[in-house]
Amino acid sequence: MLSPVIKELLETKLEKEIRYPSDVEYLSYDIEKNTGQRVSTTTLKRLLGFVKAIQEPRLFTLDAVARYIDFKNWDELMMSLNKKGNSDYTSIEEIKVDSLKIGDKINFTYSPNRNVSLQHLGDRKFRIIASENSKLQIDDEVEIYYFILNYPLIVEHVYRNNIDLGSFTAGKVSGITSLSKI
Repeated sequence: MLSPVIKELLETKLEKEIRYPSDVEYLSYDIEKNTGQRVSTTTLKRLLGFVKAIQEPRLFTLDAVARYIDFKNWDELMMSLNKKGNSDYTSIEEIKVDSLKIGDKINFTYSPNRNVSLQHLGDRKFRIIASENSKLQIDDEVEIYYFILNYPLIVEHVYRNNIDLGSFTAGKVSGITSLSKI
């Protein structure tokens, strides 16, 4: 399911709240009209939570959604959310990394059924202390600049056994679904 932040971007572009299946049909038509790419009503219903999604959406679909809201592709949309940090949305819950003390612990979840806890090491670095169904593993060290509910979590670096595995995005589609300091 798309994060509420991305759903709001779609509604802004559509100039209409997406509440009913008929709204999703109109969105499908408008995406094709504006991008030249067809995204089926059924696929959009899965993305928007009207129908249960069995699997992650295809990148082609995510790219079409991103183009519709005026981004080159899904990766560019993710990067814009990463750069935005504090946004104009008023209902955001966030944990400011700069306000954390060494030893503070954070827990977050994202779809489907992923649960990660980490401990702050200082200087925006964290150690994974618990991980369920995530590619992040216990004892991985990660570099994170912010945690914002409903936004994807962008991990700048993942270090496993002192090897930099590169960046990682948690909740690429749905965003972080829960966030707490433990």
